Amino acid sequence: MSHSHTGSSTLAGAGRPMSRLPIALAAAIVLVALAALPAYAGFATQRLLVEVFTVLAIATAWNLLAGFGGLVAVGQHVFVGVGAYALFVISNGWGLNPWWTLPMAAAVSALFALLTAGPMFRLSGAHFAVGTWVLAELVRIAVLNSEPLGAGGGLPLESLREFGRAQRNAGVYWAALAVAALALLAARLLIKSRLGLALASVRDSEAAARASGVSVKRAKLALWIVAATLTGLAGAVAYMNTLQVSPDASFGLGWTATAIFISVLGGIGRIEGPVIGTFVFFALRETSSQFGAWYFVALGLLAIATMLVAPGGAWSLLQRRWPNFDPFATRRWMP
Repeated sequence: MSHSHTGSSTLAGAGRPMSRLPIALAAAIVLVALAALPAYAGFATQRLLVEVFTVLAIATAWNLLAGFGGLVAVGQHVFVGVGAYALFVISNGWGLNPWWTLPMAAAVSALFALLTAGPMFRLSGAHFAVGTWVLAELVRIAVLNSEPLGAGGGLPLESLREFGRAQRNAGVYWAALAVAALALLAARLLIKSRLGLALASVRDSEAAARASGVSVKRAKLALWIVAATLTGLAGAVAYMNTLQVSPDASFGLGWTATAIFISVLGGIGRIEGPVIGTFVFFALRETSSQFGAWYFVALGLLAIATMLVAPGGAWSLLQRRWPNFDPFATRRWMP
């Protein structure tokens, strides 16, 4: 494999990939079991899994930007806030069912990404990373001082009051599961497409990509919009779960920091990376958060150790043991 974290490499001489049927069957069983979860699990479990699924979607979107497009966005959380506020404002203002409003929140996130792409893409490298964080802060301050958006006090999701607690909890859970599945599906389709190949070439060498006829600007714009849409959707569902949105929370850096940590831990540039990273992150949080500040110290040390020992993340360690294991079937194999 010529690049440690490419999802679309052509491999030769490494054997054939494992059979897809057992993997597809296992995935279908897990999906059915998760979809039926409200029938056999309580509110606390559903609420936790909503968080797991939405964070997975956000981490997957960040991983697409950084791992496949070379766009390290420190301010990705701007789309979390935009998606959440779009859902609340549209649903409350028009009295719409919030689940039917989710596509509108996604559309608003995509439009916001399109409008901000011009100034953001004038920057590159560290300047782009800092620029996205500045953008998020500007939007947070604007929302914080906007009377129609609560002027810092936040907004409640009034349109959910007509639903019973069990119906509301199950509906939000299913929405979160759908967003996570959509994020993974979109990531796979993108990586296997011509756009995925173009992005891989841009990431490896922008000059060489241009020389090969790749429209760098168009490829980055498409990725930026896809990542924004997924992140905005996840943000909308995450705050449906809390029934309240506020600028400091929804536009908080913690969303992006978590996505970066998860991607580094699992493996940047592979779809499997955020999946593994999300599982490890929440397993650690649920079992170790009672240690207070030491828990955060442990997370930081774990991230540093991962970057030193396994720069490709946990997924790279699994690949050393099972080199032909490719559950999302993103690699291209030479005959």
